[in-house]
This record gives sequence, structure tokens and C-alpha cells, in this order.
Amino acid sequence: MRSAQEIIEIIHGSQQTGNKVGLQNTRRLLEALGLPARIPAVHVAGTNGKGSVCAMLERILRCAGLRTGLYTSPFLQAYPERIRLNGAPISDAVLERYGNPLVEVSARLAREEDIHATPFEHGTALALSVFAGEQVDIAVVEVGLGGRLDPTNVIVPDVCAITAIGLDHMHTLGDTVEAIAGEKAGIIKPGTPVVCQPAVPSVEAVFAAAAARQGAPLLQLREEMLLRAECDARGSVASYQLGGTRWESLRLSLPGEHQLQNAMTVLGVVEQLRALGWRIPDEAVRQGLATTVWPARLEWCGNVLIDGAHNAHGVTALRRFVLNHLANRRRVLVSGVLKDKLTPEMLDVLKDLAPVAFTVTPDSYRALDAEDYAAGLRSVGVAAVSCGTLDEALRQARETAGAEGVVIACGSLYFAGETRNALGLSWR
Repeated sequence: MRSAQEIIEIIHGSQQTGNKVGLQNTRRLLEALGLPARIPAVHVAGTNGKGSVCAMLERILRCAGLRTGLYTSPFLQAYPERIRLNGAPISDAVLERYGNPLVEVSARLAREEDIHATPFEHGTALALSVFAGEQVDIAVVEVGLGGRLDPTNVIVPDVCAITAIGLDHMHTLGDTVEAIAGEKAGIIKPGTPVVCQPAVPSVEAVFAAAAARQGAPLLQLREEMLLRAECDARGSVASYQLGGTRWESLRLSLPGEHQLQNAMTVLGVVEQLRALGWRIPDEAVRQGLATTVWPARLEWCGNVLIDGAHNAHGVTALRRFVLNHLANRRRVLVSGVLKDKLTPEMLDVLKDLAPVAFTVTPDSYRALDAEDYAAGLRSVGVAAVSCGTLDEALRQARETAGAEGVVIACGSLYFAGETRNALGLSWR
């Protein structure tokens, strides 16, 4: 019997041995574990916002009295965050109960069928094992990368959703928003309702064509469905009109104007679930949106604002929030990014976050060196200094910001997790 930590190490270790072949590995793992492809679930893809949509939706379903499962990626501080039961990361006991059969089946498939699963394929099979074994009423499953060939795309859910589309992972998904939208639309299943966030006409056309091919009912959301909104640094109050349903003065606990469309997407999914017979009272929707907690997405810890913005689209949303709500505060940036994420476009946005920055090297083989990052920021006019440790960067940033200032900590989600650790924030 392996411990939870040993199982996690085996999953991470498959980074070296795994060989992804379409959806074959995940399907074979599920078959060998005796797991069905059709599960009560909502499947969510998108470039940005999909994690927030998953978090809001899961909270609403829980408020409706349903036993929920939630599968997201990556984790911030500890692996069990990725798999949640009724909002809580799975315990070591649960991880061991379902992780031991998984690693045994995986080893047998490698030995007998030359099938070598990757970490994300293992994680997906583990999550679906937990959800089946713990008999959740409904699961909310976030796509990892893309959609069409993502390991989560083995499931047949009740409803699919696609959030904001932007240019990210272009080496894998394509170099236009239309190509990327096509990959995301790969989660659309025959006859399964799909809800799509407002998008440019060319992307909406991709969604419409994909839904038509699958005979899937499409709810294409429009910006005018958001009737009005009032936002501050801690959240929003918004009203929506979706078809015949009018939602007045919904309180959104997640800050940022971009959450307005994410919440609209959630409301669209709720409408589709209701049409399928799921009982989700209005009060559960209100309570769920007002009490959603999603770490490292414009998360406040004292005067430190933590955000996992890690691409141009995400950083642009962060800039909009900062300029709208923190323009009159003294601002200092603490940041660490991955090599493949720092584009000229992203630097152009980062320069507006703060005039002073302290950079670090994240704990990743893909990390951009702190001094190289600082040099990039200096090239666009930011007074940037590289630091040896995150603790040092946070200390200097807080001293520079002063008691009335704001420290903005952003970069990769892994960096955001390191920041939460440094600030003593718990992951459970």
C-alpha cells in the first residue's frame, strides 16, 4: 500500500516516461479501472476564465444541495487541490484509496500493452475514479490544454462550456484565435448542450459550425445579456437577461470585470442543467456566486494582491482591474514567469501594473531567470530589480509600497502558489 506522497511522486515521475497518443491512454486507463465515459458532469474549456467558471459553478451546485466533484489544473500549493469533493481537496486517505489501484493498473498497461500514461492522464483517471467511487451527484471538469485531444475529453458530460479564447499555447493549438477556438470546440459532444462565452464573430462562427456538426444545442452568449454592473476592488453586482430569465443584482465575490462574462457563462450552464432536469434554485445561484472562493485569482492577503495571470490575455484583465480600482495607490510588482510566456505584448501590459518591480525565478525547469526578466521590464521603463528568493522580493516590495501601497504578485500559477506559501495561506 503506497502512501499519498508516494502516489503523487509516481504520477509526477511519469513526466519522464509518459507518451501521449491522442486519447488512447486515458481511455485505456478508464477501461482497465472499470470507469464509464458518461458521467453526470459539466466540461469546461477555454483560454482564460475556465477555472473561475468551474469554481463558481461548483459552488452553486453545492449550494443546491448536490454532492460535487471538481477537477482543475494546475495545483497551486499541493497536488490534492486538483481533485475536490464538496469543495475540499481530497484527503490522503481518499488519494490512497483510488491512487493505489491506478498506479497498479498503469504499471500493468505499460508492461503488457506498451501504454505509458502522462501525469495529466494519470490525474484525470484518478479524479474520475474518485468521483465514481465517492458517488458524487455531479462533477465539474476543467480542460487542461486545448480540448479536442485533452485527456479530460474522454468524458461524455451533461453540458459543455467554452470560456474566453485568446492566443496561448500556440505551438500546440494554432497561431490564430480561430484555430485555437477549433481545438477548444473539440469538447462539443453529439447532442450535448454547449454554452459559449461572447466572442468575436469569426470565433462564434467556429463554435456554431462545431455544434452543428455534432447536433449539439448551442447557447451563444452575447455581451448585451449583461444589463448593468457595478464593480469595486472586492467584487461586483451585476444584472443579466438570458432568454426568458432575468437575474437582478447578483453579487459576485470574485473581483475583476472579466468575471462578469465568466458569471454569465455560469448562468448559461445553469439554464441548460435546469432544462435537463437538474434542480438548482435561484437562491443557490445567488448564494453560490456571492460566496465563491478561488485562490490566486485577484486574491487579497492584506495589501498583497495575488493573481495567476500568466499570458497576455490574463495580464490584460489584471491591468484593467489595476487601472480601474488601484490607480491612485502606490503600486509595486513582484513577479516570476516562465520562459515561453514573456512576449513583447505581455511586457507592454506589465509595464502599466507598477513603476517598480522585483523579479524572481520560479521553481520550474521552464522558468525565466529573474535577471533576464528584470532586464525585459527595464527595457519598457519599469525600475526592476532581480531577487534571489521570493521572501526577499516580497520584503523589499512591501517596504517600497509602504503601509498605504499595494504589492501586486503575478506570474505563472505555480508562482502564485509559491506566493501563497510565502504569505502563510493554507491550501486546505
